[in-house]
Amino acid sequence: SSRRRLVASRLFLSSSSGSGFGNNGNNNNKSSQKSLSSSSSSSLSPKNELFELQELRAQLQTILKQNIPFQSLSKEKREELSKYVYAIVDKTTSPINISGKDGNTMGIANFVVGIENKSWRMVFTTDSGNNNGGASSSSSSLPAGSTVILRVGEFLGMQGKLDYVLKYGERIMGLNELVAKSTCSVDIGPINPGLLTFQYEDIKTNMFGVSNLPVGFFGLLKGRVNCIDTVWFDGERWIERNYAENGDVVYSVYVRDVEDERR
Repeated sequence: SSRRRLVASRLFLSSSSGSGFGNNGNNNNKSSQKSLSSSSSSSLSPKNELFELQELRAQLQTILKQNIPFQSLSKEKREELSKYVYAIVDKTTSPINISGKDGNTMGIANFVVGIENKSWRMVFTTDSGNNNGGASSSSSSLPAGSTVILRVGEFLGMQGKLDYVLKYGERIMGLNELVAKSTCSVDIGPINPGLLTFQYEDIKTNMFGVSNLPVGFFGLLKGRVNCIDTVWFDGERWIERNYAENGDVVYSVYVRDVEDERR
């Protein structure tokens, strides 16, 4: 049986004077807290559904709708959301099973169908950027106010196309995004079932004069295989596992972005 639960969330932005992207820790000025209330949403949820899952679902939707850069979230809000993410990964199984146990690859096929021809925006990461030695995850090196969008194209079997997009919150010199046109594949083998690998072939931008981009394009190297290690997926939310250089586990959360699909 199911019941109707009213989920209300409150997000807090920490902003430093003039930046709009939050306190970077080097500013001695007291940061202000701006509260953003998500619109109340009603949904039918199982009685035994994890509280952290309900809260994370509602708050991520608010971040997406209000286009809030995750770098702007206050330390307290980031810690709260991180606890929710860790609880979901530790206490629940992925609704779409991509483990490939006992040779069962049906879940992996459902995963491909679930991501195909859709856009996925990174709306949160547990990476604080304060790991000793720095983090190796792509989220740690993103410019302030920017995020990643995965525009997944059509698949033929387990092979497909992927646009790995660096999306800016504001236009910079007339540029609001950089797109790495990539090929991708999903592993159905027993060692890394469900692992999505991709490598970019070309970079597209509409900014005149930009041709010599850095070799390391927001963490990617041309021709080198990059991976997205999926640990949880339900068709609307996608949790990726990565590792900081100090060995700490870092999770990045993507949410389906229907508005980007309409672009």
